[in-house]
This record gives sequence, C-alpha cells and structure tokens, in this order.
Amino acid sequence: MDVRVSGRLKVYRAIDSDHRLNILTILHDEPDIAFNNLAKKAGIERGLLAYHVGVLKDVGLIESKYERRSKESTKYRLTDEGIKILKEFRLVKSSAKKTEKK
Repeated sequence: MDVRVSGRLKVYRAIDSDHRLNILTILHDEPDIAFNNLAKKAGIERGLLAYHVGVLKDVGLIESKYERRSKESTKYRLTDEGIKILKEFRLVKSSAKKTEKK
C-alpha cells in the first residue's frame, strides 16, 4: 500500500471518535490550552483524555509543549495537519484565523 494512503487512513481512524473530534475543535478555538483545562472543556476524565491525546499526537494532528513557569504544565495545540483536517471536514470555517506558534 502507498505510504501516503496508509498515513491518511491512520488519520481517518484517529478522528473516528466524537471525543477526539471535540478535542480538535477545542484546540482550534483555544490553542496552548493546559491538559487539565482541556479535560474540563472536553468533559472527560484525565485518563481518558490522555488516551485520546496520545492517539491524536501519534498521527500528527496535535502537539504538546512542556512549560515550567510558576507551575509546571503541558500545553496542547493543533499542528498544521490538524488544522487542515478540521477544514477538510468543515468542522471550522476555512477563513478561520490560523493559530500562531510561539
């Protein structure tokens, strides 16, 4: 099987979940959100969120950044591929402002 086709199928399998689609749309609207805040917004327990975040990271739709300031936290955001997928499935408007990388 073509590598591109195989990779695309993995992405489609990854987004075949209401929880993961919800996570992607939250990250689109609130880039660099902390894990615990993402869990609250998504309305799921942290253990389940960790699983879904892992699936999305494995296929390259989201990325994380560890920050250490007054307290330690991991922030999550969409990758360019994640934004592209949301637009492809019309889950966000194509004219939506692209998230900025810091």
